[in-house]
Amino acid sequence: MLRLILADDEQYEREYLEKIIKESYPSLLEIVYKAVDGADLMENLERCKPHIVLLDIKMPRMDGLDAAEEIRKRYPDIQIIVISAYSDFSYAKQALKLGVTDYLLKPYLDSELQETLDKVIARAREREDSLALLSYSNPGDQKVVFDFYRDLEKDLLWSLFFRRKPVEELKKQLALWGIGEGWMKVVLISSPALVSMGTFSQEVLKNYFHMAEVKAINSIWMDQMAICLYAAQEDAFTELTGCIRRARDYLAGESQVPVACGVSGTCSSVEALAGAYEEAASYISEYSAGETRAAFLEMTEGMRRICGLEEEISRSLVRQERENGYENMMKLVEELEQCLVYQDVSVKLNFGRSLMTILRGMNQNPGVRVKTSQASALFEKLGELNFNGDNLKYHMEYFSEIEVWKQ
Repeated sequence: MLRLILADDEQYEREYLEKIIKESYPSLLEIVYKAVDGADLMENLERCKPHIVLLDIKMPRMDGLDAAEEIRKRYPDIQIIVISAYSDFSYAKQALKLGVTDYLLKPYLDSELQETLDKVIARAREREDSLALLSYSNPGDQKVVFDFYRDLEKDLLWSLFFRRKPVEELKKQLALWGIGEGWMKVVLISSPALVSMGTFSQEVLKNYFHMAEVKAINSIWMDQMAICLYAAQEDAFTELTGCIRRARDYLAGESQVPVACGVSGTCSSVEALAGAYEEAASYISEYSAGETRAAFLEMTEGMRRICGLEEEISRSLVRQERENGYENMMKLVEELEQCLVYQDVSVKLNFGRSLMTILRGMNQNPGVRVKTSQASALFEKLGELNFNGDNLKYHMEYFSEIEVWKQ
């Protein structure tokens, strides 16, 4: 979650902002402190370490512009939003000179506050995704146990959509997410912007599909994001159009990257979800221009092949057939390179997602377990390769030598 500090001398304003932010960003923004003025804000800045500061201009002891100037000097990565009732352009001009990220004028609509926060979150995504990229373990805290369930949504959703596992097995997994009898829809988004997005963006986009009485599971994989929506009532998806618009704006960003989207009708059974995915995919393939359609279909087929390779690699490594495991890992990397047009960081990111699937597949065999220390070492190695330009293929022997512990 992104940490946020509010600073306003009016209690009513602090409480109102807190209410809107908690309702609009329940799993994305955490309000870590509510300051009563600029001096209070600065006294607690180091302790709270916020990603975003939302502050009023006119406050006692230290006003918002002075606080913004001091924040920018000391913490240049913090995103600053200034709110003011003053329409005098000189305040906005001064705020922009100080490097303020955005400026909001009172009185504002809830939608205007949301739009401003969305833009700030989008600007923060590159740094946060880079920090989260391939960080499946936390080397800074030796007490943290490697999380084999990280990005579990990938296995669950794509196994379901590509019909890779028995439906009854997937039903049990969906039940753990609170999905059972009710109504479901599938949203599919395809965009080049997705190929290099990490866990931070996945949480942002999931938050954008937050609707009352609706549960959402999403997975970003390759250039696609799939969202499975579930509700007890069929008419619970009335806000979906606005959710899709926010997601498209986030992905398009300031460079206006192309974004294609398809939505299924409602269905009432897990068995029908694979068909719902295909329905959503058909909208993208049928209504996209020639090159976009061809690229989407080619990527989808590549993803299906990757699913098969992941399964074969898991089986080979469980049987300790190292040579077969190595050959298929090389094929996996080659498939990723072709699908992702040899974009180095994107290839490594998506190899990391496949590696998690492979490890989980190995652990699903009765009496077989990959040691957490070894899993952590694999991702530390992958993290070392992340930004140094080292070709992933040169290290496949290391990744294919996974030892298993048998009970």
